Amino acid sequence: MKTKLLLILLFSVSGIFCKGQKNDEFEWLKNGSSLSYHVVFNAIEYDFIVDSLTLAADVSFNWKMTEPMVMDGSILIKKNALDTATSFYNYFSGGNLVFEDKTSIWVSKKVFKAIKKGSSIVVDAGTGREKLLFVAKENILVNINGHQKSLETLKSVTESGKIIWILNNPANPIIIKMNLGWTIVLKEVN
Repeated sequence: MKTKLLLILLFSVSGIFCKGQKNDEFEWLKNGSSLSYHVVFNAIEYDFIVDSLTLAADVSFNWKMTEPMVMDGSILIKKNALDTATSFYNYFSGGNLVFEDKTSIWVSKKVFKAIKKGSSIVVDAGTGREKLLFVAKENILVNINGHQKSLETLKSVTESGKIIWILNNPANPIIIKMNLGWTIVLKEVN
């Protein structure tokens, strides 16, 4: 009886301890994070940098493009867009934008849930509406705070062959990589 009571107490204490632990798998994506993507667009290569990231009900960030595409701006994605938008803003031209019905860098929870379930969903990646469908989980290496980390993504393909790799994180389903006839890939997070 003493042994049984001791085991119950031990499991109770360990359960409390485990519940108090944080899952740090995605702690690298937080307020103030900087994300650096490498872009190849019409044979021109440059970096697209997201910084001053603010994660709350809405998401906001500043962005800039390096030589030769020197541009910058800011984006505020409202909560409703983060929940339900099916259009992505992928063709930047500068300025400060507020999105109520589209996302950028993120996909909405609606898109993420459909892809995660293996369902198709009609989206617009900037060139017209078409079905997007999950095809496989795929790990992509990204330099995070000076260390290589393998990120699990949900690789999804449109009817016309566009490919989008979405971070397998329901709280922050960011785009890790895309091939829309031009490519962008997350290379570094600080």
